Amino acid sequence: MSTAALDVRAATPAPAFGPVPAVARLLLRASLGVVVLGLLILAVGPRLYPFQSFYVRSGSMTPTIPVGSLVVTTRAPAASLRVGDVIVFDRPDRPGMTIVHRVAAVVQTPDGPAFLTKGDANNSPDGWVVPARGEGWRAVYSFPGLGFTVGWLHAALSRRGWLGAIAIVAAVMALVAIWQCEEP
Repeated sequence: MSTAALDVRAATPAPAFGPVPAVARLLLRASLGVVVLGLLILAVGPRLYPFQSFYVRSGSMTPTIPVGSLVVTTRAPAASLRVGDVIVFDRPDRPGMTIVHRVAAVVQTPDGPAFLTKGDANNSPDGWVVPARGEGWRAVYSFPGLGFTVGWLHAALSRRGWLGAIAIVAAVMALVAIWQCEEP
């Protein structure tokens, strides 16, 4: 009994992913890249450029700046700040608590000029004044909802540290590499 091998070329398998999934993968990669780049800018940017970002935790500036917004600020000399400017400062009676409010008036105190501030949603001005000397932070942009993400990332990185962040990035890169592999 003889066995003969047939010389038949194997048919080329149909691609597992058609053109639509390829476009979806491209969009997913581009979106992931934009998100990573944005987070990198927010994390590294304040160290390299003269801006800082803060996220809003209360509704005192609603509807102008809603809860969960990310506020991007730049340094500004106190002399250049005017009534109507939105500023970010440490609350005088609670150091370490950051406030985002509007300058309602410039008043004279025994220590010199000071800003009387007020949240847009508040009926009356704040019960403190902010000294108008040196430099401070003036709000230039606000991004509604983005503060929640930045706040969550900040808390996650604080709790789990940079090793956790590196592990997440490595896992995402591994998944992307796996998704790129096509079946033979």
